[in-house]
Amino acid sequence: MAKQKITGLSAALLEQAPQQGTPEAQSSTIVVQTKKPVVQTVKVPPDIYIRLKTVCARERRSSQDIILTAVREYLGRFPLAS
Repeated sequence: MAKQKITGLSAALLEQAPQQGTPEAQSSTIVVQTKKPVVQTVKVPPDIYIRLKTVCARERRSSQDIILTAVREYLGRFPLAS
């Protein structure tokens, strides 16, 4: 499979997604490939950066670990279509 650059979600792509509650959405499955993580850059204000680095040092955890934990917790609030 050729690599394809992801440029963002276009309106046309979003329109193709099955609407929640429709038979197509209920029968669709989400396939997640866990081979290689995707790089995501996040820009934060300096005060947040300093607080994050302070917590990293106190807890002896990486920024990535703390941010990934927070994102997973946040995304856990939104059920996936099954």
